[in-house]
Amino acid sequence: MNKINKSGRIAAVTGASKGIGFEICRMLLGKGCKVYGLARTAGNDDDIHWIKCDVTDTESVRQALLHILDTEGRIDILICNAGVGISGAAEFIPEKDHIMQTDVNFNGAVRCAAAVVPYMREAGSGRIVFISSLAAIFPLPFQGFYSATKAALNAYSDSLGIELAPFGIETSAVMLNDVKTEFTENRKKTRTGDDIYGGRIEASVSKMEKSEQTGMSPEKVADTVGRILERRKMPPHKIVGFSNEILGFLFRILPTSVLVKLLKFIYG
Repeated sequence: MNKINKSGRIAAVTGASKGIGFEICRMLLGKGCKVYGLARTAGNDDDIHWIKCDVTDTESVRQALLHILDTEGRIDILICNAGVGISGAAEFIPEKDHIMQTDVNFNGAVRCAAAVVPYMREAGSGRIVFISSLAAIFPLPFQGFYSATKAALNAYSDSLGIELAPFGIETSAVMLNDVKTEFTENRKKTRTGDDIYGGRIEASVSKMEKSEQTGMSPEKVADTVGRILERRKMPPHKIVGFSNEILGFLFRILPTSVLVKLLKFIYG
């Protein structure tokens, strides 16, 4: 694949109106792409072509992506970024909340990929990037459903990439750790049971949120996405940030029992 700043490629980004998605759109614009931002509300950049889209609605996704395909004739790059956060003890989180999170974080990405894959396959090329998290490999206490959705996203990306490789389509799961965005303040929290858990729910989530608010910038994430898109072959997984890559290395070499004890010590 040529450098994307020389190719005039067509890109679609979900969850594009703010935060990481917005910065990915700006990065792609800077590299010469025509960018369509999919979101429930338009963002603050007139150079992005905004399309109203709810990733939990199959028909909304289909119509949004078909509009791009009808207009441009192709989608070269799909960035599945839309996501939401919830927190609390697994036994107390309302079913409707973890179903909603799964529907956005995992099923929403599946809907988007399913809508564009037939056209990429016919074109014989395409790149799909799923914005994932280190929580996919490090199960976070009191954010277990978030970890589960990201683990599912990684597995889906990997299996999809294997299936589509003969058609020239590549996938990559980009794993983040702490990023300073509005995601933190928008997290839906269930504090029920904190007395039973001895205050551990509040203490754990507060520690995570403090780390998020001193974390990397969304621009750094966008820069990493841009660099993997310019590679001849995208990596199946990419961890953003050197210190986070060290955590990924520890995941590969340490026994699961040791990792679980570490997570319990830090966040449990």
